[in-house]
Amino acid sequence: EFISMIGISVIFAITASLVLALTVVSAFAAWFDDPDLAHAPRRFWRHGLGAGPFGPVYRRLLDAISQRPWTGLVAGIVLPVAGFFAASTLPVQFFPPTDRDMFQMELELPSTASLAETRRQTERARDLLMSYEGVEQVSWVIGESAPRTYYNVVGNRSDAPNYAAGFVRTSSAEATARILPDLQRRVMQDFPDARFLTLPFEQGPPIPAPIELILVGPELSELDRLGHEIRGLLATTPTVTHTLALLQRGEPVARVMADEASAELAGVRLADLANRLRGDFDGVIGGSVLEGTEELPVRVIAQDHRRASLASVSGSPLASPGADILASPVAALGDVTLSPQVATIPHEDGMRVNTIYAYLDPFTLPAPALEHFFSALDAAQIDLPPGYELRIAGEAAERGNAMADLFGTALPLLVLMIGSVVLAFNAFRYAGIIFVVAFLSVGLALFGVWLFGTPMGFNAIVGSMGLVGLSINGSIVVLSALRHDAAATALEPGSVTRVVMDASRHILSTTLTTIGGFLPLLISGDSFWLPFASAMVGGVAGSAILALVFAPSAFVFLTRLSHKRRKLADGLRRAAGKAKGLPGLAEQA
Repeated sequence: EFISMIGISVIFAITASLVLALTVVSAFAAWFDDPDLAHAPRRFWRHGLGAGPFGPVYRRLLDAISQRPWTGLVAGIVLPVAGFFAASTLPVQFFPPTDRDMFQMELELPSTASLAETRRQTERARDLLMSYEGVEQVSWVIGESAPRTYYNVVGNRSDAPNYAAGFVRTSSAEATARILPDLQRRVMQDFPDARFLTLPFEQGPPIPAPIELILVGPELSELDRLGHEIRGLLATTPTVTHTLALLQRGEPVARVMADEASAELAGVRLADLANRLRGDFDGVIGGSVLEGTEELPVRVIAQDHRRASLASVSGSPLASPGADILASPVAALGDVTLSPQVATIPHEDGMRVNTIYAYLDPFTLPAPALEHFFSALDAAQIDLPPGYELRIAGEAAERGNAMADLFGTALPLLVLMIGSVVLAFNAFRYAGIIFVVAFLSVGLALFGVWLFGTPMGFNAIVGSMGLVGLSINGSIVVLSALRHDAAATALEPGSVTRVVMDASRHILSTTLTTIGGFLPLLISGDSFWLPFASAMVGGVAGSAILALVFAPSAFVFLTRLSHKRRKLADGLRRAAGKAKGLPGLAEQA
């Protein structure tokens, strides 16, 4: 959502700047132009690097480049290559974090836990949370997911008495970052029988867990066995706090093996018995209550002592139809047993699956944990049987989808850029220099990300891509000035130095103004915008080096090749002309 807004804003800003440059700026330039400045002392803010304290040094550098252009080419690619190498060492956090004075919680007890037990545990958790300095408010919702407090919060739980969710408001984002790591360790110790998660709010698409693995196969028993082995490996992975498999085979189910003949003697049909037991355990809607404008159903259910244990169910009496006397208990109609059963059978694309979730410590990255897990999986030599498959979902899958969407438009934009640059220079070789500069600027952006110590993620990639259009402007200015200078195209001594030093003022001014625009983001240190700003600042600052060092070197290098090719062609034409004047040589030719 925010990326599209950035693109639209930049397009409108550049279009407006073009209109202003062709109309208003030219009028103001004529208005404020001071003829006396031609005789004023030379200053670098008016005449570029040639008039500043670094003028002699830069002039000697350009003279050296004119003599040995390969030195400028090598100097121009050092930092970009270092940036590409440094990017490979950065931690990967594709979706950027967010600084909020809130965090979310999830508490899930065993499936047999009652609503009262869940409430009691949430009250314990509230007391624990309020003991932390900086916690201002704790809100719990029992039995269903909490209201959405952030755009990517997943809330799909309902009618779950063993489940509670909520959020905590703290005094500041710094308090959230300080509390969460220690709090997750505390709740794991104090609530060993529960899955208690304390999760910071993060950017990105909604995902149920940072790490999500999907086992696909035909047999439930084999899916369950493989799921237990994979969960065992995930549990030993550093930073993993809890694991969860959606294929649940251990759900306790009470079975009444009722004998039809005994039920008939008791005057009870099997269908009536099933409805009676369902009413005792699940309740029956017996009316409703109007609460304001909402009608709330009233559910009538058996007392707790009749549903507390298997013995209570077995001894539950059955009333004889049409009589006020109590008949035999449920156990008289058959055996009452407790056995495990598959609670849910998840499917995906028509195939049976066992989805496994892994949750991480707050503010830790899923990529290192996933890499460690696959190394442990290879070491454990867990081979999937034929017909079974392990798929990666969660953050890794969403990262791939986001990258595919991001680069899906890169090809048509690249074609448009190639066409516009080739038309601007009317030559493919100079356009080639611009595209090399664009590629090297990506390395400079990655160098900036590494220099500011931010992780490699979506915002850094977006900043690197958006930088390409800005980074080539300086090189276009330098190459255009060199191509339109007759002395420079003839490689006369000092001509390249003169043209580039005259263009340095424009390049430095645009570089400094662009960097100044991103300084507030750099100074604030916001974890969301810092990777984007560091990529832009690193690329823009480095693009000045490319424009003032690499581009002149490439121009001199290509111009020398062009001169050599022209001399060679002239020599061949002269040799052909001499051959025509000599019959013997002409026949040999």
